[in-house]
Amino acid sequence: MPQSERVPLNWVIDSSQDGDSSDSPELHLKCKDPHLPFDFSFEAVRHNVFRTTFTSKTHPLPPHPSVPRLKRDLTDAKIAVRTDDTSKEVLLGDITAKVNWNGTSPVVYISLVGSKLEPLHQDVPHRSYAVDGLGVARYSKYNRDTLHVGLGEKAAPMDLSGRRFRLSATDSFGYDVHRTDPLYKNIPLLINATPHGCVAFFSTSHSRGEYSIGSEMDGMWGYYKVYRQDYGGLEEYVIVGKTVKDIVTTYAQLAGHPLLVPRWAFGYLSGGMKYSMLDDPPASEALLELARKMKENDIPCSAYQMSSGYTVAETPPKTRNVFT
Repeated sequence: MPQSERVPLNWVIDSSQDGDSSDSPELHLKCKDPHLPFDFSFEAVRHNVFRTTFTSKTHPLPPHPSVPRLKRDLTDAKIAVRTDDTSKEVLLGDITAKVNWNGTSPVVYISLVGSKLEPLHQDVPHRSYAVDGLGVARYSKYNRDTLHVGLGEKAAPMDLSGRRFRLSATDSFGYDVHRTDPLYKNIPLLINATPHGCVAFFSTSHSRGEYSIGSEMDGMWGYYKVYRQDYGGLEEYVIVGKTVKDIVTTYAQLAGHPLLVPRWAFGYLSGGMKYSMLDDPPASEALLELARKMKENDIPCSAYQMSSGYTVAETPPKTRNVFT
């Protein structure tokens, strides 16, 4: 397939947006290219959380976001804003966030105040936010020799640095624990832990996508990370913290905490394909016989997992189906 990635350039402040004053902790830009009429926004929504959007009429935000849109709450937060014609800087407590759009695509920088090292996060200039077919892509600098974790259920090892992953929910029975991808659960949350702080990016889209974490490089920009989303515009939350614990705690507040485990979950949970995949006797009769034997031997059973091969196609070929 031909490459269909394009980078909107020539951005200006969108003065039609409410609340986008020079002292506001939010920024709205629009691209003046008539062929790529995209909108970009960046705003502080919590004391350590920022939100970025990159959309257009052809690339709206995908429906049904994975988390409710976070309302701004900066109560008691120390805020200072500096604005000029081509940049905006928001000082939020001990975090500095800056957006520069001087003749290029918007470039976001995230740093901790007082750090003399490189920023925790920096977009790739001239290539930061791109249109990629029906979806979008976001390019950022790859912090080499640092820890990258997240993305849901991925194969070992834990450090995801230097690798590429497909974001897709797939039943991968019998997978290789070191190489297989994609796997069951995918969460577009990537955490980068460095010696001077941590930063995480979380997309709210359910679209399939891909994360390349330093597995690509370019002679002009060096090593980079790129998040590619197959469909729709981008809504992404940036979470900043001094430790991974800070990041995970904030993410839980954003996405929700686990529900209290029900009492039945502490009991015996039975399951397995031995019964659910039988043809002779039929699986339904085998399962009922299992229940009768448990009752006869006074074995309490709180739940039974039918397993993914339980259903069989009604017509040839008689394939075993994950779910019908």
